[in-house]
Amino acid sequence: MSLAALRDVALPWLIALLGLAAAPLRAQAPASEADAKARFAVTLARFVQWPATAAPEAALHLCVLHDSPALTAAFATWQGTAVGGRTLALHDGEAARRTSCDLVFVDSSAPTGAADAWLRPHEHAALTLGAVDGFLSRGGMVELVNVNDALRFDVNLRALREAHLGLSSQALRLARQVRE
Repeated sequence: MSLAALRDVALPWLIALLGLAAAPLRAQAPASEADAKARFAVTLARFVQWPATAAPEAALHLCVLHDSPALTAAFATWQGTAVGGRTLALHDGEAARRTSCDLVFVDSSAPTGAADAWLRPHEHAALTLGAVDGFLSRGGMVELVNVNDALRFDVNLRALREAHLGLSSQALRLARQVRE
């Protein structure tokens, strides 16, 4: 399946699963909020334009920095999922620090400073996604924001470009705010 065809198939899923266009996700309980965050991270990964050097048969390494049993369970359900032709490999805790991650999710439950190393330029480009206030201003690429109990997201295009990553125009249109 071509990348364009994959996006055509995946875009309705992005809208339906995230509910960002018409019916925002509601954080009704900690477990459902964790599920929404995990679903968002995996779905967003389908709309990232990874560097040409990324081997299409290689696993897509998702590192999750958090201290939440609900997030552990929510992200675990996505282990082994196909994302853009690559298999999702989940890493959290100490394993996340030792892995060359493609996508780094930082939750507000993570210890202070846990994401600092990922917010500096790396030799290996990783998309940084955070559910932490001020994540974009600290150098993050995508920040999840809870607005009136609705999960929204903001994008830092400059940080994406510096890492030689892109985000499809379909996903950018759904962003609450896109910063240059």
